[in-house]
Amino acid sequence: MRIAYIILAHNSPDQLARLIYKLNTDDVSFFIHIDKKADSKIYHQVFTQFNELSNVFFVKRYNSAWGSFDAVRASLEGIKSIVETGTYFDYVIHLSGQDYLINSNTQIRNFLQENKGREFLEYFPLPYSKWTGGGLRRIEYWHIRWNDNDFCIPEKREFKSPIASLLYSFMILLLPKKRKLPQGFALYGGSAFWCLSGECVKYINDFVKQNPKFVNRFNFTSLADELFYQILILNSPFKDKVVNNNMRYIDWSEVNAYHPRILEKKDFEKIRQSEKLFARKFDTSKDSDILDMIDKMILLSK
Repeated sequence: MRIAYIILAHNSPDQLARLIYKLNTDDVSFFIHIDKKADSKIYHQVFTQFNELSNVFFVKRYNSAWGSFDAVRASLEGIKSIVETGTYFDYVIHLSGQDYLINSNTQIRNFLQENKGREFLEYFPLPYSKWTGGGLRRIEYWHIRWNDNDFCIPEKREFKSPIASLLYSFMILLLPKKRKLPQGFALYGGSAFWCLSGECVKYINDFVKQNPKFVNRFNFTSLADELFYQILILNSPFKDKVVNNNMRYIDWSEVNAYHPRILEKKDFEKIRQSEKLFARKFDTSKDSDILDMIDKMILLSK
């Protein structure tokens, strides 16, 4: 059972290193993306620490700002790099640098072996009641970021900057009121993180190369990483193999939050009782004890 991990990170190099070391076994490889906007010291630290390991690869870097399509491009770059190695991986798992395993490597491997041929991806059809505008606003409107200003066209918005207001008025005149939806594709959304078979990942890589118009349609889309893979995979030959589960313990208890809660010591029992493989998200600058607890009381006992 060979496993490839695509890990997108932008800060906390020590936390990222801890994740990599904890997951590292003879049958595992890592494809690391460090956000292009990250401090050069962060990239240098991670690169220096892992560059000499034969199973660690660094992929082309993008300005993968939260909500931007470049976050998808970063993961696609990881997929491309995996395929280009020529090595067959039974599964590819997409993580962030703030994820952590909550089952041992042996248990992760056994779970994937027992479920071989299945794709693990959270999904729901659009429109979705818990997303603003059912989620269609993300696709139909133009979402443009400029100089730390987010423009959503044709949505009305006031800006403090006169220049931003002028630019917004100009774009309103130039751009169509609504964008056309991807033709022939049923629309889905879900979590940005997934666990996919090697066959599915190869299909994605081939599809992306052969269908640039489909890929480019997600430019100027909001939170495209919660749409792209769902729409692609659930309109593919792999649709019937998808299990609606991303195998992540995530706490979305904060109402209307854009990000999940940072997990802390008080969350330990819920994490221990979870049947998921991974959890997110953690921040060792706020609570490092929780990872120690997972190591000692979960991973060492399994």
